[in-house]
Amino acid sequence: MIGISVKNFSIAFGETQILRDISFDVEAGEIVTILGPSGCGKSTILRAIASLQDNYEGNIYLNETCLINNSNACNKDIGYIFQDYALFPHLNVKENIEFALYRLNNIEKQRRVDKLLKQFDLTEHRHKQIHELSGGQQQRVSIARVVAYEPKVILLDEPFANLDTLLRNKTKIWLKKIIKDLGLSAILVTHDQKEALSMSDKIAIIHDKRIEQFGTPKELFDKPKSLYIANFLNRINELPDNLLEDLGGNISSENVAIISVDNLNVTDKSDIIKASILDISFCGDYYELHVSLDNYDNHELIVKTACINCLNGNDKSCYIDLDLKDIKIVRRG
Repeated sequence: MIGISVKNFSIAFGETQILRDISFDVEAGEIVTILGPSGCGKSTILRAIASLQDNYEGNIYLNETCLINNSNACNKDIGYIFQDYALFPHLNVKENIEFALYRLNNIEKQRRVDKLLKQFDLTEHRHKQIHELSGGQQQRVSIARVVAYEPKVILLDEPFANLDTLLRNKTKIWLKKIIKDLGLSAILVTHDQKEALSMSDKIAIIHDKRIEQFGTPKELFDKPKSLYIANFLNRINELPDNLLEDLGGNISSENVAIISVDNLNVTDKSDIIKASILDISFCGDYYELHVSLDNYDNHELIVKTACINCLNGNDKSCYIDLDLKDIKIVRRG
């Protein structure tokens, strides 16, 4: 069942076109991520779905009901999680959650609040003020308050931006489970590629005001349609056309050959591609080499290697090995 459907959504601010012909569906229990650089219009889509943004072209449907014609009736079915949590500092944890349940009688309200406090691991914090909570706890209160009134759709605008790396990873796992358990239709906005890949059932990548590609994380990662998509989701190297030809491949002028940084290897076989080392960086469990290809107009690549023992001492040269099957051909641009 489709929870949210965005059809031919376009919007401009004055004479500046922000988005054009954006279309995608989100099914119940599905997490769709809108991915793109800052300022590309990701949050504008969420604001339009939440009826906080008007003057757009196209239609947005919630369970086949058009929001333009029935925005007030549908608002209760849409929950919005803001980047800054938007909690009330003068209310404690329990009171913040209760705020979303003002239509319920006291008995039902307390039953619902107690259930949410337990579900979101906040029971022992129920009487704490917001400033007494950690960032992760504040995020849980924010989500609990939205989930309290049982929306069908949840909108997440950079929800992990204010969390440190460890807490962000824990919160992602927890939130994903909540969305699946409750069968919500969720739309996540982020500019973090790893976040999108790990959280999403499907990803829409915005480029040049449109959705450049839409599909599962694996589809986009394994089969990017363009150089932009490949660069956005993975660390890749562009390969010179004549190198591909020397390996037995061919390419048209509209396309470019690429390979993941992870699929290039340093070798001591001198009959493989010779390169000059421009820089070596220690990255913990691997080294990262910045090299130029001697026989291909000094074309530069990034290579990862587990050790540097096979390098030629102070010679600053090495040999690069790659497999033709690891090379992808994508559209330029």
